Amino acid sequence: MNDKNDFRPGDVVSVRFGGVLRHYGIVGWDGRIISNTRRHHGVVTQSIAEFADGREIRNHGRSASACDFTAIDRASRRIGHDYHLTGSNCVHFVRGAHGRKPTVTQIARGTFEAFRDMVGPKRPRW
Repeated sequence: MNDKNDFRPGDVVSVRFGGVLRHYGIVGWDGRIISNTRRHHGVVTQSIAEFADGREIRNHGRSASACDFTAIDRASRRIGHDYHLTGSNCVHFVRGAHGRKPTVTQIARGTFEAFRDMVGPKRPRW
């Protein structure tokens, strides 16, 4: 099991779920993990044990595109914001906190959803 001493503030970490998928988060100044999770309906801060939930945590290190302070500040300001699979998931969250631009797939999905919302029937967003 990983512990607080294995990670530095600003590190991007992940755990495996659903076989091949990964859930990502950012290590905060206090050693807690900040992530955007469907299970908790949005951005939360969790202890390492809560984030891991019995799984091994992989440390991906830091992004070269943003300083640690900026990434953690951006992530912290998102606590309490909603989760959305195609518009605001854990990957969007980590990339945004580190100042990285959305991927082509993220842009395409966002465009599709915006178009669908303009022309399609109104549906509740969950």
